[in-house]
Amino acid sequence: MPLPTLSQRMREWFQPVPEPGSGPVFTVVIPTFRAAEKLERSIASVLCQPRELWELVVVDGGSDDGTAGVLCAHAGEIACAVSEPDAGVYDAMNKGVARSSGRYLYFLGAGDTLRDGALERVAACIPRRGIGFVYGNVFMRDRNVVWDGAWTAQKFRTRTPCQQAVFYDRRVFARHGGFELRYPTLADYALNIRCFGDWRIEKIFVNDIIADYEGGGLSASCRDERFHAERPALLLRHLGLKPKRK
Repeated sequence: MPLPTLSQRMREWFQPVPEPGSGPVFTVVIPTFRAAEKLERSIASVLCQPRELWELVVVDGGSDDGTAGVLCAHAGEIACAVSEPDAGVYDAMNKGVARSSGRYLYFLGAGDTLRDGALERVAACIPRRGIGFVYGNVFMRDRNVVWDGAWTAQKFRTRTPCQQAVFYDRRVFARHGGFELRYPTLADYALNIRCFGDWRIEKIFVNDIIADYEGGGLSASCRDERFHAERPALLLRHLGLKPKRK
């Protein structure tokens, strides 16, 4: 008997899509590993958002630093905390998706911080019924730049919306599966390509800075060779972009 695909497993994990007003608008997922001080900053930025809008899920890779103490200190504010070994950041993010109940999923790296009022401003822009991919800008602290405006298919040739700028309707994961673990540092890039190529997903740009992105993370230091090798095929399949002639 063949093993279930990732997309099939995600469908099995999901709760039904909450009706508007029946639960949190957002599930904020923070994947973390050995970053207790940074995690504290990220949690604090979530706690500043209007409480009725969010639930918080923290997925720790089994840290042996002070992370357990941070989680314990915020036990009353975290809807779900997981601390166990994982297969990398995208495995942690998939675990967060599986434990979420919000209409939209948002991923915040440990050390990254939401801007004050960001969730309230984004909530005003999400579609009431349609499947949404809602995104804005981030301020990249390591580069001292704002990244990167409204998106086009052509931009995907060289870059992707920053993970900390994107809010995924939970039905995106039911349609496209989770983050693909075969891409160790750029699985969000691959998912964003699929989302932009899906006409059934409404792409909404919020012209606002959503978060301050710390930068210098895994994707900046470790080249995802498999993704870069497969990107031309992904661009052609999902966005109809043929490789540029050299």
